Amino acid sequence: WQRLWALAMAKGSALVTVGLAVGAAWYLRNVAFPGKFGAKEEAMSSEEILARYDNYYSGATDWDTAQQPAHDEHNNAAAAERYFTLITDFFEYGWGDAFHMAPLRPDWSFKRSMAYWEQNFVLTAGIQRDMKVADLGMGIGGPMRRVVEFTGANMTGVTICQHQVNRANQITSELPPYIQDRTEYLVGDYNDLPSSMKPSSYDAAYFMESLSHSEDRAIPLAQAAKIVKPGGIVAGWQWMLKPAFDYDNPRHMDLKRGMEYGGGLRNLNKPDARHEEYKRAGLEVLQSYDMGTDAIERGHLGWWKALTTGVDLPSRLTSSHWGRKLTMGTVKILETIGVAEPGTLRTALMLEHCGFSAATAGELGIFTPAWVTIARVPTNKNDKEHQKRIDGLQATIDLALKAKK
Repeated sequence: WQRLWALAMAKGSALVTVGLAVGAAWYLRNVAFPGKFGAKEEAMSSEEILARYDNYYSGATDWDTAQQPAHDEHNNAAAAERYFTLITDFFEYGWGDAFHMAPLRPDWSFKRSMAYWEQNFVLTAGIQRDMKVADLGMGIGGPMRRVVEFTGANMTGVTICQHQVNRANQITSELPPYIQDRTEYLVGDYNDLPSSMKPSSYDAAYFMESLSHSEDRAIPLAQAAKIVKPGGIVAGWQWMLKPAFDYDNPRHMDLKRGMEYGGGLRNLNKPDARHEEYKRAGLEVLQSYDMGTDAIERGHLGWWKALTTGVDLPSRLTSSHWGRKLTMGTVKILETIGVAEPGTLRTALMLEHCGFSAATAGELGIFTPAWVTIARVPTNKNDKEHQKRIDGLQATIDLALKAKK
């Protein structure tokens, strides 16, 4: 019976692998990377976008601490646009509709754990029914749609990536009217929010793992403070270097750079430096803590488990270390035979660079993607005076979308 059991398990594993490969092939051919079988929405090919993206992180793929990403005159906005045009479909395939990491409860599925910590964050930020809330850096809108479902708030999402807005609208069109009526998706640069988002017109705003895509966080934070009413909340769920990170440790610096290149990030810093950015934006920090450590103390697993071993079958086959290896192997074959367009494998390798670096840094206790900061807009905010603050901050950068237009 043991031989029969082993044979059955081997056959089952083979079927799962074949099924995953077939599913990945269909997804890459028909949804994510049509290649020669269909025209991409973007004007450039993946290889062209990658070449331009790599220019923002010169030398970042080499393990050499002599090269760190240089200052970016667009506050990393142009790089972020190219990054998300490249990786959005990969993320949705391997991660779902929420492009963030979260602690994991051992007896829950990956998706249930993600949704639980989204709700925890929303409750901490004080979001309630009928509030008008902005999600700045929304991805394809998965978390904000669950905020609507959980709280009944009215959500406006902003992303610099047109492809993400297209995908969000496509997903939402198949959801109940309750969700459709309470969601709005805008293409915009959170360094200079769309003019339709008027000063002091929102009850709250948040950044869910989007804030660290900017080099100087004070600029998008000041934009959030602009649109939120006096006394309202601006909340951040952020990638953050923890106090134990050592800037003089070459290994630490290599991992930092790997996360920044593979994650489309810039200038990861520590809590004290981040608090100064909130202050420069005109915000008052009320709470600031590592939600990942908080979760472990409650009995949850570290967030990095999704990147190492996974917690359920879907995460083991897609986001875990071996799941990502399987995906890269499949992509390599599909690109070789012409199903996936050129550049698809390089995109997968770029994401692997980030996944490895983030998981290793998490295990070392020097990094977290789940640092929560709750800040308040001053009750005496004056919109005209705040605009002067914004003008001073924006004078230090070139606005990517305006330059593009």
